[in-house]
Amino acid sequence: MDQSVVSTTAFVLVPDVATQFRLRNGGSGEPGSVAYIQATRALAGWARGAEQSPLVHALIHLGWCSTSGARKTVAASSSKAWKHAAALLTVGEDAAEAAVRVVEALAEAGAPAESLEVVRATFSA
Repeated sequence: MDQSVVSTTAFVLVPDVATQFRLRNGGSGEPGSVAYIQATRALAGWARGAEQSPLVHALIHLGWCSTSGARKTVAASSSKAWKHAAALLTVGEDAAEAAVRVVEALAEAGAPAESLEVVRATFSA
């Protein structure tokens, strides 16, 4: 298993035991999960006005990925998130690298910092 760390100066994703990024800070109904859902909804609202929806859809799709196991690489799906983000993601791409790239792109586009911080904390917990 590859134990490399994917990071930037502000965001680190370390290998784990195949926990989906969106669940790293708690399962359904737990405070971390609720905060993540609220943050992605806030980002979706922001993106609609800023025409950055594909980035948010990419983030949502990547939430189902992991740094190890079967979800270590980006895979196509029939979800709306994939359909709206497919142009930004590459099938077979390392999911952790894609997640870091998408979060950085959202930050560069001016996404709300508070929402991005919740996503970072969830993905790297």
